[in-house]
Amino acid sequence: MKYSKDFYQKIIEASHDEICVSDKNGVIIFCNKSFEENYGISKSEMIGKNVEYLENHGYATKSPIPLVIQSKNQITVEQETHTGKNLLITATPVFSDNGEIEYVVENVRDITELNKIKTKLQTTEKEMNKYKSEVETFYRTTLKYEDNIISNGPVMQSIMQTADQVSKANVNIMLLGESGTGKSSLAKFIHQHSHRANGPFITINCAAISPQLLESELFGYTSGAFTGASSKGKVGLVELANGGTLFLDEIGDIPLPLQSKFLQLIQEKTFLPVGGIKQKKVDIRIISATNADILAKVKERSFREDLYYRLNVIEIKLPPLRERGDNLLNLIRYYFKKYSIQFDMKDKVISDEAVKFIASYNFPGNIRELQNIMQNIVLTSKNNYVDVNSLPEKIIYTIKNNNSGIYDNLSVYNNSFISDFDSCNDNSIKNKTDKFSIDNNIDSKIVEDSQEKHPISFSKVNDISFCIDDNNLQDFNALIYNFENKIISEYYNKYKSSYKIAEILGISQSKASRLIRKHIKK
Repeated sequence: MKYSKDFYQKIIEASHDEICVSDKNGVIIFCNKSFEENYGISKSEMIGKNVEYLENHGYATKSPIPLVIQSKNQITVEQETHTGKNLLITATPVFSDNGEIEYVVENVRDITELNKIKTKLQTTEKEMNKYKSEVETFYRTTLKYEDNIISNGPVMQSIMQTADQVSKANVNIMLLGESGTGKSSLAKFIHQHSHRANGPFITINCAAISPQLLESELFGYTSGAFTGASSKGKVGLVELANGGTLFLDEIGDIPLPLQSKFLQLIQEKTFLPVGGIKQKKVDIRIISATNADILAKVKERSFREDLYYRLNVIEIKLPPLRERGDNLLNLIRYYFKKYSIQFDMKDKVISDEAVKFIASYNFPGNIRELQNIMQNIVLTSKNNYVDVNSLPEKIIYTIKNNNSGIYDNLSVYNNSFISDFDSCNDNSIKNKTDKFSIDNNIDSKIVEDSQEKHPISFSKVNDISFCIDDNNLQDFNALIYNFENKIISEYYNKYKSSYKIAEILGISQSKASRLIRKHIKK
């Protein structure tokens, strides 16, 4: 087959890559059309000129041709042109029969777009490293637990020993206990002491998400799985937990239709995203938690029995704060110190009596309520030394009015006892009240200080409501209230001044004002 004389010329001109040829002195003797696009100069203008002309007149950075002529070796360099292009040039020497350079042939490829992609990849890699660092920081922050406090006391020490022991085994664990008892903290403890500690710890509250959305949040969905779904689909929390721990809080609220899917996840370690057709495999450990009577749900058939036994390989029950003894006292001290530092009130100190007073509360909200109360105390108590008498009035009211049986233990507060009931007609009442310490709203110094500084005659003391007969007994709160009312009324009738009453009784003026509003100016 014969080709036309310009066959090779046409092929070279059609090449997307630039072809440029110089003689042994670096003078350009040939270049194709792509040369003009790369440098913005015509072929006719460049032919016959030395390649250094491009650099000297600002068309491009240094050419590899002079280096090839000097070294007699093939050289590859990157070059930038004034048209904004990045070129990858490979210059190859062509030798004559006697071994001298006859020509230098350049093969030039435009890598501008490749460099842009490279820059984007580098930027993406930096962002990925940043996000990875943020995620790791998030994991570390999320997984903080107060092990120095939560394990204090014999009750919690036994629980923590069990948790540590079972954390090493790759089995599912169910945590039981009232709301706010620290189930999530214990789940984090188990994760951090397991072989999965370097993996993710993913939490989902099954009661906080509507049943319609729970499946897609847990298992993810594919593109177009449902109306309003992202066109890119979404990775579910189950997949995000791969290699780590999935913590299912409020497990008892999982809808019955979704429970079969969980059963497959536990048994087969596989799941199907919403709208998907291909099963995905994961390696996860499940820790579940609930404050509900899960066995009752099983009996009611609102929770699958087979799923219950799959989740409840190990069961750990967390007691409420009111049953933790020394642990509660340590928690009170811990949170007081924590919030004092957090709110820049490091000089504040809490007395043992105040700690015991707070501990007498039954904390129906458990740790969350304790945290709330301790923040309130730190922020609103007016003195750096916080004792029972200087606790915020709201806290005192909350503790005293929301805990049945609290006053059976009031003797631990070391306040003065009501000691003088000589005016009472019924000694049996005096005997009944002797076992109680004085109510916090009556300063323990009232009786003593009032007699030493400003003796006042309670001419109608026999009318005080706790001095009554056995047929009309009142509870302790009512007795104390009436006694407090009598004292404040007597002093206010005489002095008409909260400042004077505060001075006489040895209490703050604000407290005296509150007592006056309580008993006089209702």
